[in-house]
Amino acid sequence: MEMNIGMRGGKRFGRWLWIGVTCLPTVAIPGIVTLPGTTQALLRADEPLGVAASYGAGVHAYYDGNYQTAYDALTAAIEAGTLDPRAYYYRGLTSIKLGKIDDEINGDFAEGASRETMGRGGISISRSLERVQGRDRQRLEAYRQRARVAAVQRDEAAIRQRYIGVEETAPDILRRRVPNAATTPAEALNAPAPKPRGPATRPAPKPRDLPATPRKAPVEPPAEDDPFSAPASGRATDDPFGDEPLRDDRLDQRDERMEDSAAETDDGFDQRDRNREENSAELDDSFDQRDAQQEREAAGGF
Repeated sequence: MEMNIGMRGGKRFGRWLWIGVTCLPTVAIPGIVTLPGTTQALLRADEPLGVAASYGAGVHAYYDGNYQTAYDALTAAIEAGTLDPRAYYYRGLTSIKLGKIDDEINGDFAEGASRETMGRGGISISRSLERVQGRDRQRLEAYRQRARVAAVQRDEAAIRQRYIGVEETAPDILRRRVPNAATTPAEALNAPAPKPRGPATRPAPKPRDLPATPRKAPVEPPAEDDPFSAPASGRATDDPFGDEPLRDDRLDQRDERMEDSAAETDDGFDQRDRNREENSAELDDSFDQRDAQQEREAAGGF
């Protein structure tokens, strides 16, 4: 009776030992890392438990020398969609032991190296392959080295292409033109002008061509044919030594004409000054509207 109980306990212990050896190395519990021998076993959170168990069984069968069993278990894990590159590595190593063709071996090594360089699996590959040495390890490392070089070249090409794309789009951004004031909507024109940021040097407005004000020719007094003729009626004087009223009248008339001409000239200059001031005000309004439009576009991200 006691012997039967001992045998049952031994079988039960052996069963749990087999489950622990087969499954536990492929199950990652938060805060706990299992190390089967010298192989670090880490599992992605999205890796199915059955797939991980199949991979773990294949690795243990490989190290036990059961290469056909290892090959079948690793093939099952790969066909189930494992993301672990080590499944391809170990199946390639198992194929070498089974004497399979080189195309199958090289295909597994190349696929595993490609997945490793793309970062799939999230595990330490080198720690897992520490127990694999000799020619088989050298053959595997050759594919891993080629994959690393190809990954570096691929990254450099992507960076170069991105830089070329930035250079090609730069001229389009620099050639972006500001819309003219003629196409600016009425609301933008009626918007209050922004405060000036500083003194700006602006070209002097070009004066308009003003029509020349014709000046009246001075009226020459009528010449007297006979300087010794009698003076006109009402202007003559009996005193030869008195004032000369006729000469004074002529001088007064000349002064009046000169004053009229000067007044007309002053009116012309005043009109020209007013026109210049109006042109300057219009030009200032145009510059203010353009500055306001540029600031609004800069604030809008254009």
